[in-house]
Amino acid sequence: MKKLLAAVMLTSMLSGAAFAFSNSKDDQEFIVKVGVQPQATASINGQKYDTNPGISMGFEYFKYFGNIFAAGAGAVYDLPRKFKDSGADGSISFVPMYVGVKLRTPLEGLNNNYAFFAGRLGYSAFMYSDMPGIRTSSGGLYCGAGLGVSLSYLVLEAVYSVSNYSYTIASTGRTYDEKYSTITIYAGFKFE
Repeated sequence: MKKLLAAVMLTSMLSGAAFAFSNSKDDQEFIVKVGVQPQATASINGQKYDTNPGISMGFEYFKYFGNIFAAGAGAVYDLPRKFKDSGADGSISFVPMYVGVKLRTPLEGLNNNYAFFAGRLGYSAFMYSDMPGIRTSSGGLYCGAGLGVSLSYLVLEAVYSVSNYSYTIASTGRTYDEKYSTITIYAGFKFE
């Protein structure tokens, strides 16, 4: 619970700082988005397990420097999801917080319609429930890359991302460093 509260506070600070970056509304965008994760894989005790499809929601702020390059920050919350076909009752969730870059097509005369490439790097908080064998846990490095298209105020994006996390087993004291990888399809609304 403390990690979720810390993640929410950091997200709030990032969004407040993001709005302070620019005074011109033509070169900035704030995006609120919801995504579906049809495929995700998490490693537990060194074994890879698929998770059930999940939902993700978040926001991003980007400021453009010129017509092509933008820098910004964002955060998403991957709602808890259970493991598929593993017999485990527990669920896991993540809160990635990141800085990012965006490169958009340099086509003029298209107004708000463009394709883009996005890259992200940050920290992902790790949360779990109904996994009594875990004594302690922590999040880790988050990275992602995606392709998308902006059509007026609608943003569609596909992102591949990896969240690193670790936990310690109570009975053995052994610590595992694990990875959670997923593909997320986002639809968002852009405020300029």
